[in-house]
Amino acid sequence: MVKLGKLIAIAVALAQLPVSMASAQTRLTLEECRTMALENSGQSRIAREKLNAAQYDRNAAFSNYLPKLSATGLYLHNSKDISLITPEQQASISGLGDLVQNGIGTVAQSLMTDPQFIQLVMTDPTLKYLVGKMGAVDVREALNTIGTDLADNLSVDLDNVYVGLVSLEQPLYVGGKIRAYNKVTAYAQDLAQVQLEGEDQKVMVAVDEAYWQIVSVAAKLRLTEKYVELLQQMDNNVQIMQKEGVATQSDALSVRVKLNEAQMSQVKAMNGLALSKMLLCQLCGLPLDSEIVLADEGEDALVVPEGRFQYSEQDILENRPELRSLDLAVKMYDEKSRIVRADFLPTVALMGNVLVSNPSFSKGIKYEFGSMWNVGVVAKLPLFHFGEGLNKYRRAKSDVLITQFQLDDAREKVSLQVNQFEKKISECDSRLEMAHRNMESAEENMRVADIGFREGVVEPSVVMAAQTAWLKANSEEIDAAIERIMADVYLRQAVGMLK
Repeated sequence: MVKLGKLIAIAVALAQLPVSMASAQTRLTLEECRTMALENSGQSRIAREKLNAAQYDRNAAFSNYLPKLSATGLYLHNSKDISLITPEQQASISGLGDLVQNGIGTVAQSLMTDPQFIQLVMTDPTLKYLVGKMGAVDVREALNTIGTDLADNLSVDLDNVYVGLVSLEQPLYVGGKIRAYNKVTAYAQDLAQVQLEGEDQKVMVAVDEAYWQIVSVAAKLRLTEKYVELLQQMDNNVQIMQKEGVATQSDALSVRVKLNEAQMSQVKAMNGLALSKMLLCQLCGLPLDSEIVLADEGEDALVVPEGRFQYSEQDILENRPELRSLDLAVKMYDEKSRIVRADFLPTVALMGNVLVSNPSFSKGIKYEFGSMWNVGVVAKLPLFHFGEGLNKYRRAKSDVLITQFQLDDAREKVSLQVNQFEKKISECDSRLEMAHRNMESAEENMRVADIGFREGVVEPSVVMAAQTAWLKANSEEIDAAIERIMADVYLRQAVGMLK
């Protein structure tokens, strides 16, 4: 009892805070809570980043239409030179002078032993002069030098090789792969946007549940406070009647027990309200100990949506995130099947290259940087892959059919879900109407019981029973109103039009 009394005293003290302190509280509307929660939600941030990633993929896919320019550099150090002739051939070429000089000597010796040639030389002064000069000719050194230079030139020094290549590639035809890939990335971007909207709707539903939970608990707390006031007044009246001998001690104890139970319910309601506000603060990204007051928290009568939310079947197909996601998935798989097919179609590309090397080879082998360029067209035609392409294409088309079946199944389930929420709203409307009638009856019953008690014709237990029924009727009316509000939220989510 002491602990309960302290808790009640604290609650009363909090309720009597100065106006200046109360003004420090933050007043929030439902829309403000939704906005803060969307900014704070980790899942929504992830979905937004996925949307950015999808945009980057789409930009990258578009770049495949454009030419690609690349540069390649190469340096090689070789352990051996490259020779175009064998060592034996190299030795023969280097001794070219010896070979020619020996040949001249052999020819001269052969001629000088021929009598007819000698007779001819003796009769012809010019020929005699030439034969004399032939014996004095020595070409050994000159030809050996030429042969050595020739042999050296046939051996290429490739100790250090430098090569630079700049290439330009422009695809002309790749079987429709680039166009299909661009469509896939466009659908992927739309899919990321739909997923973001779906995550946002989940966050908004969670915020609505927490928001209206606070409104419900706050309304029941006010109701409990009124109930406690009634029981306190009843307790004072019974004590006076007991002193006058009109009421018994049993009546007084019964009232006191009810009062204690009501005060305990009041403490639980205050704790529940504090915890519910902590949950909303966590969703909104506010400190858990933030002092917040909701716009609908102090309303005596909750505003229930009037009429039915209007929508069409087309609205469901166009707005429900799950259906839109599956519809985009069907389109994506259809384009992916075209990408698979393109792998087995001809491809044509325009190529251009600029080559820089040291040593250069355009004008003989020179140990300096030289360059050259070339352009051409590259075509590739797959001929036979043992049915690989056909089976891959059929596999891709199977993915399209599977996703289409999933979409058809999801449409049926979504239609069923929407109908269930429609029935739920009808039930909530009936329950709310019944709760209104029960509350009116409970208030009238409590009024009649209170008058009878004052006139001494009604027992205290009857009055307490009427008060308990009044409390229950009011509590059920609050629950019915909150349930009707949330039923409308759930229907809007099911349709995909929760804003």
